[in-house]
Amino acid sequence: MNQLHYKNINTAEENASLEIMRNKKNEWVLIGFLILSFVSVSFSQTGINDINYGVKSDFEPTIKDAIKFADLPEIKDTVKQIENIKYGIASKPMFPKYEAQLIGAAKMKNEPLPKLYHSLLKIGYSPLYNMPYGEFWIANNRNREINYGAHLKHFSSTTHLKDVGYGGFSDNSINIFGKKMYKKHTLKGDFNYERNVIHYYGFDTTLNHINDNNYTKQRYQLFEPKLQLQSHYTDSTHINHDIKLSYYNLQNLNREEENNIKLKGDGTMFLNKEKLNLNVLTDFYNHRQSNDTVNNLIVTLNPSFEARGVKWHANIGVAATIDNLKDKTRFYFYPQLNVNYNVYENMVVPYAGVNGGLIKNSFRSLRAENPFIDTTLRYTNTNNKYNIFGGIRGNLSSNTSYDAKASYAQYDSMYFYVIDYGGPNQLYNHFNVLYDNTSLITIGGQLKHQLKEKLNLIASGNYYIYKPKNLIRAYHKPDFDLTFSGIYNLQSKLILRADLFFMGKQWTLTQFMDAGTTALKPKQLKGWADLNLAAEYRYSKMLSFFVKLNNIANQRYYRWERYPTQRFNFMVGLTFVPF
Repeated sequence: MNQLHYKNINTAEENASLEIMRNKKNEWVLIGFLILSFVSVSFSQTGINDINYGVKSDFEPTIKDAIKFADLPEIKDTVKQIENIKYGIASKPMFPKYEAQLIGAAKMKNEPLPKLYHSLLKIGYSPLYNMPYGEFWIANNRNREINYGAHLKHFSSTTHLKDVGYGGFSDNSINIFGKKMYKKHTLKGDFNYERNVIHYYGFDTTLNHINDNNYTKQRYQLFEPKLQLQSHYTDSTHINHDIKLSYYNLQNLNREEENNIKLKGDGTMFLNKEKLNLNVLTDFYNHRQSNDTVNNLIVTLNPSFEARGVKWHANIGVAATIDNLKDKTRFYFYPQLNVNYNVYENMVVPYAGVNGGLIKNSFRSLRAENPFIDTTLRYTNTNNKYNIFGGIRGNLSSNTSYDAKASYAQYDSMYFYVIDYGGPNQLYNHFNVLYDNTSLITIGGQLKHQLKEKLNLIASGNYYIYKPKNLIRAYHKPDFDLTFSGIYNLQSKLILRADLFFMGKQWTLTQFMDAGTTALKPKQLKGWADLNLAAEYRYSKMLSFFVKLNNIANQRYYRWERYPTQRFNFMVGLTFVPF
C-alpha cells in the first residue's frame, strides 16, 4: 500500500513539471511574436512601405458617449408645500387697566419746588338780579408739621320775581382750619360759621300786599367747632383709630335753636388677613322751639369685619342703635352685608348687599334741604329698616367706568314736605312735614369718561318708585333725576364747563275751593330742565377771568310749590392771587 501511494505521488509531480514547461514555451513564442511586430512597425516608419501585415480579429473598438458633470449649484427645498390652507385669527379687544403716563423731565439735585401762593380771591357780579359774589382763600406755605388757613364766602341777591314776594337772600360763611402732623398721629381742628338770610316769597302779591320785607325775613346762624385725632400706624398689629368730636349751635330770628354734640370713634385692626372694624357713635340733640323743647339721644355700635380674596371682597357686620326721643327709647338692629366679585380685570364687578340705619331728621338737615320749612316742626327720626341692593360696575376702558344698580328699601316715618295750611300764617308760604311708612324702589346708574386732564364727562340718573302706606302721593319727591356734566381743559388756558339737570314730575298737596269750601287735593308739578354753561380764561398763573350762564332755556320752574326759580341770568368775574 505504501509503495502504491508513493508511486502516485511521483506521477503527479512529473505531470506538474511537464505543464510548467509547456507554459514557459508558450511564453517564449508570445515574446517572439511581439518582437516581430515591433520590428515591422519600425520598418514601416523608416520608409519600407511595401510590407503590409493584416491581423484578423472579431474585436470592434467603440467609444462610449461622454457624460458631463455640471458644476452649477442646485438648491433642493426640503419643505413640502401643502395647498389649500386657510388661516383664521380669533381677535379679542384688550383694555389696559391704566394708561401709561409720560415721565417728567429729570430734575437737578436741590432744584427749588414750584412756588405756592398764600391766597386766592374770586369775585363776580350778576346785573340781572343784582347778585354780588366773592370768595377768599388763605393758607400757610409748605410745612411738614403744620397746616392752617381760612376760607370766606359771600353770595347774595336783592331779586324780586314776578307775581311773588320779595325773594332776596344772603349766604355768608367763614371756615378756619388747622392741622398738626405728628409721627404717628394727625390732629385737626375746624371752626365753621354760617349766616344765611332768606325770605318766604312764595305767595301771590296780587292777593297779599306786603310792603315790609322784614315780615317774610328769616335768618339762620351756625357756630360749629370740630376736633379730630387720627392715627397712622403702619404695623398691622396696632389698632388705628379716628376720633371725631364736634358741636354746633343753630338759631334763627325767633330765638329758636338746636344744639348738637357728637362723638364718633372708628377703630380698625388686622387679624391675619381679615380687617376688623368697630364704629361707635354718640349723638345728642336739643331742639328748643317757641312751643316745645325736645331732647334726642342716639347711640350706635357697629362691629364688622372685612375679608378678601384674589377676586372677591366681603364686609359683614351688624349695627345696634338706641334712639331715645321724647322720653321714649327704641332699639334697632340692622344687618350690614356688602360683597363684590371681580369677574374679569375690573371690567365686570357684580356686587350685592343689604344694610339699614337710623336717619336723624334735625332742624339743620331739613332746613338745608328745604330752606322754607316752618321752624316749629314735629321731629321724628326715619327708620330705614333694610335696604337690599345689587348692581354691576367696572371699567369699559382705561378712561371710562360705569355703575348700574337697583335697590329696594323699607322706611318707617319717611318725611314729605307739604304747605302748612293749618298754621297761623295766612300767606301759606311755610312748609310742614308729614311722616308715613314707605317702600322705595330705586334704579340708577352712572357713567364716567376722563381723558387725562383735558376732558371729564359724567352722566348719572335715578328713577324712583315711592309707595306710601297712608298718603295718596309721595309729596315733593320727584320720580326721576338726571345730571350731565362736562369739563374741557384746553391747554390749561381755557376751561369750559356745561351742566344739564333734569327733574321729573312731582306731586304736592294743594288747597282747592270746592262748592264754597276749601279742600286739600294732590296737584302735579311739571318736570323741568336746567342748562348752565361756564368758561374761564387763565391769563396767567395769578389772573383769570370767568363767565357763567345759568338757566339758558329761561324757564320758570318750581322745585318747591309756590316758589319759582330765577330765569336766565349770567355772572362775570375774575380770579386773582393777591400774594
